[in-house]
Amino acid sequence: MRMSEIGNLQRGKVYSKEYLRDNQGNYPVYSSQTMNNGELGRISTYDFDGTYLTWTTDGAYAGTIFKRKGRFSITNVCGIISMKSNLITLDFLYYWLSLKAKEYVYAGMGNPKLMSNQVEKIEVPIPPLPEQQRIVTILDKFETLVNDLSQGLPAEIAAVQEQYEYYRNKLLTFNRIN
Repeated sequence: MRMSEIGNLQRGKVYSKEYLRDNQGNYPVYSSQTMNNGELGRISTYDFDGTYLTWTTDGAYAGTIFKRKGRFSITNVCGIISMKSNLITLDFLYYWLSLKAKEYVYAGMGNPKLMSNQVEKIEVPIPPLPEQQRIVTILDKFETLVNDLSQGLPAEIAAVQEQYEYYRNKLLTFNRIN
């Protein structure tokens, strides 16, 4: 199924540095940068409220996909997808686009771009919803392990510590000599 059938795609607005400075608030504005989770600043209003996927449209990281929740706005160098099909979950689509979107980036003229008309062409497989959920559950665990320093890294450290203690005890256990 094509992305044009799965979601509504749109671009954000132009936000100047002056606007960000003069309208400071609690709601994030996301752009095509990837540092700081793409957050450019915070303002007192928002354009979106809910759960969406966004993508960077321009620059070195064009085609990077983010899952956004809550109230926020996006700049004109960021695209947003709101779901219109109930045959696919947003989480499954997030992982699929994270894998495939970069293949649709146009790198001509030195500035990589992924415009809405290209995103609309992306073909997405539609496995049954239980299979989508199974895939998402597995990938969520890996993503937590890799990206969440507060959960993934401590779990990995604990596992390595346990392994170390096991081998230390094995290596340092000797038979008594009388």
